[in-house]
Amino acid sequence: MEERRRNPWSGRVAVTGASGALGSALCKGLQRRGATVIGISRSPAPQTPQGDEDDPIQDWLVWNGHIDAALEALLLTVDVLVINHGVNPLGRRDAKAIAETLQANLVSAQDLIGLFLRQTHQLPDQRRVHRELWVNTSEAEVGPAFSPIYEVSKRSLGTLLTLQSLDAPCIVRRLVLGPFRSGLNPYGPMSAGFVAERILDLAAWDLRLIIVSFNPCTYLLAPLAMGMDALYGRLCTRPTTTNTQLNNKFNADP
Repeated sequence: MEERRRNPWSGRVAVTGASGALGSALCKGLQRRGATVIGISRSPAPQTPQGDEDDPIQDWLVWNGHIDAALEALLLTVDVLVINHGVNPLGRRDAKAIAETLQANLVSAQDLIGLFLRQTHQLPDQRRVHRELWVNTSEAEVGPAFSPIYEVSKRSLGTLLTLQSLDAPCIVRRLVLGPFRSGLNPYGPMSAGFVAERILDLAAWDLRLIIVSFNPCTYLLAPLAMGMDALYGRLCTRPTTTNTQLNNKFNADP
């Protein structure tokens, strides 16, 4: 625990979508900073030469998008969960594209968020104080992504995350990211490596809303949307826990 206080990256960090461009870049950046990295992906672990010390991932879980015993057991052992997976059905609007996008971007992400928060509530204080949840909601939460189905899934995820953050028993960081080059978007103006490094730098400053974008409007619209959703949620819904002092400690504005 003393090492964790000296180095916030000394714990175990699980990253979903770890085989993608941003996921792999985050894994590398976390490993360089001293974290023990666990990759979670639908794909098998990438092959690296035996004994390669540059492999950023110490463990790997092949995940089918649904909660199972292996995933539950793994998440109990981690300090930080980064929810980063998703799909973008560019140019499609058929029923299959809608179902697949909502399942990957919204339903599976919500399942993970719910599981991680429930587990955190049940952990002892000395474990709970180090738990963090990071969620990539994307810049599509507040602006056009030229993919209507993708936008619906990410905006819904962002709205629900705001409500869940009001009662969260741990730190919740929201990642609002502009377009970057990846398998889903080969023409993004930013590189995945640049975005990953900015995310980690801003998280080290203890920011709860992490924005990495070349669009200046996002830096205005994202906090405004979050604030309005949070106010609306507080006015129209009831708290889900009586431990309000603990929640305020973790989720107060830095």
